[in-house]
Amino acid sequence: MHAFDVLGDPVRRRILELLADGERSAGEVSAVVQEEFGISQPAVSQHLRVLRDNGFATVRAEGARRLYAVDPTALQEVDLWLERYRRFWTQPPGRPRHRARSGKARTSPEGWHMTDRPGSLTETHREVRRRHIAAGEARTALLRRRYDAPIEDVWDACTDPNRINRWLVEVTGDLRVGGTFRLEGNASGEILRCEPPRLLTLTWVYGDRPADEVELRLIPGPDGHTTLELEHASVCETAPDGVADAILGVGVGWELPLTYSLPMYLRGEFPDVPVADWYEPTAEHERLADRSGEAWAAVVEAAKQH
Repeated sequence: MHAFDVLGDPVRRRILELLADGERSAGEVSAVVQEEFGISQPAVSQHLRVLRDNGFATVRAEGARRLYAVDPTALQEVDLWLERYRRFWTQPPGRPRHRARSGKARTSPEGWHMTDRPGSLTETHREVRRRHIAAGEARTALLRRRYDAPIEDVWDACTDPNRINRWLVEVTGDLRVGGTFRLEGNASGEILRCEPPRLLTLTWVYGDRPADEVELRLIPGPDGHTTLELEHASVCETAPDGVADAILGVGVGWELPLTYSLPMYLRGEFPDVPVADWYEPTAEHERLADRSGEAWAAVVEAAKQH
């Protein structure tokens, strides 16, 4: 299991937080996790085993007790992966953190934007806007892209839980207007509007942060292609890590699945099993994430300057 797959589970992240304060017995860990997450003791034991088997925790026996501690082995792997992004939060304040490789951010009546490879089917359009949501005045990250697939197929791939998990993550819940959803290891929220096959609006809640809003819009083209727009609005200034810009974070977070995973899935290039069963990050994915981060940083920075 890849390190980020292990850390993607909130229970395992919480266990590591407990162990970061010092060695803990299995009973102590289980008591806290059971109270906070409402899961069984065997389930906690399974999470401890995953952490141990994947190099995040060590265990030793002391009489009848089993004592767990943090194992730095896998954390070093995480730190190595993050090294290429460390410049995003270690550069001096006020200095531009990225230089966009593919173009300059430009203004429009709606906001600041950047488009890769204008006129091509695979172009990616990024934009920072402002609008009001239930939580207050928000900035938004808007991503636009065309797909070589009919609108019904794109809509189904983005709304059917049995297809979403083939290219994104597992989604569960009461998937109807007024119902709630949860993305495995990520966010949860409420479905506000659903107008097949063109519009889906939902709240996006991560931890105890104010609710974001996400809107998916599909537009059919005369040539059988479909244009997808995803607009993620947030009143927060920083991402959940408390350091990175919130709009930079959501822009990059959505871009890789929408510009890499979804097109490949629609072309039938992914196996017909949940992506969590086989996906492993590659050097290509890291390069795409790096390029996306630079592009979004340029657009966000331009929006802040005006």
